[in-house]
Amino acid sequence: MRKLLIVNILGILGISVGTYFIYIWVLQFAQANVLTSQIQFAYVINTVLAIGIMSILFVFRNKYKDQLGLFFMVGSFIKFGFFFVFFYPGYHSDGIITRNEFLSFFIPYAICLITETVASIRLLNRLDTNE
Repeated sequence: MRKLLIVNILGILGISVGTYFIYIWVLQFAQANVLTSQIQFAYVINTVLAIGIMSILFVFRNKYKDQLGLFFMVGSFIKFGFFFVFFYPGYHSDGIITRNEFLSFFIPYAICLITETVASIRLLNRLDTNE
């Protein structure tokens, strides 16, 4: 079971790093400003939170099996909290949130959410087959 956690963490990390470089390449190809939208910070925060949430689900998988969905949802709430604390003030400092600013947070959030969801499904399926 521990191997599943490592595979899931490496999957989240690998997909995050891969999509980061693809996103940076697309921005450079489109000649958009790469560093001003806190893209690196958004990828790091979302990846670390996704790995942390996945680890918490793994740690509590047996004791709180019926509440794992709640833990997952609380993790998503925490991610939004990080957005409003760390990203929103900088993005909204000029009174508007540009498309690039929105995408610089939302793309890493969506990528990590999708990979975290797939990893959670794997964990829950494994719990169901072990009964």
